Amino acid sequence: MAENAHRHDRQQALLELVRLHPLANQRELVNALRERGFETTQASMSRDIRDLGLVKVGGRYRRLEDLGEQPEGALAGDPVFELVKTFEPVGANLIVLRTATGAANSVAVLLDQQRMPQVVGTLAGDDTVFIAVRSRSDQGRVVSLLNRLVRRERGRAR
Repeated sequence: MAENAHRHDRQQALLELVRLHPLANQRELVNALRERGFETTQASMSRDIRDLGLVKVGGRYRRLEDLGEQPEGALAGDPVFELVKTFEPVGANLIVLRTATGAANSVAVLLDQQRMPQVVGTLAGDDTVFIAVRSRSDQGRVVSLLNRLVRRERGRAR
C-alpha cells in the first residue's frame, strides 16, 4: 500500500515537472524528482513515463493529453474498438492487434487517421492489424492507449 502511495506521489510530481519545465531526457527527469525528494530508478522512470502517457515532442517530455491533437480523445467512444479482441507487443517496434473477422481494416484506418507521432504505419488483413511504431517506448505508449480505449469500450458494452 505504501509503495502505491509513493508511486502516486512520484507520478504526480513528475506530471507537474513536465508541465512546468522543458525536461529532455530521463536523467533530467530523475534529477528533477530527486530535487523534490523522490529517489527513483531508471526502470521505474520508464514505467512512469509509459503509465502517464508521456511523449517526447520538440525535444521535451509532454503529456499526450496536453498536445493539440489528442489521439485518445479523438478515438474515445468509437465503437470500432468493441471489435478488438486482443493485442500484444512483439519485438521492439511492432504491435499485433486481433479483431473480429472483417474488422481489421476499420481499426487500421481509424488509427492511421489520428497521425500519432509514435505510429509509423499500419497494415491490415482480415482480422489482424500490424502496427509499426518508432521505438520500444513508443510501443509502450501505444499499448497503453489501446488498453484504455478497449477497456473503455468493453465497459460501455456491459
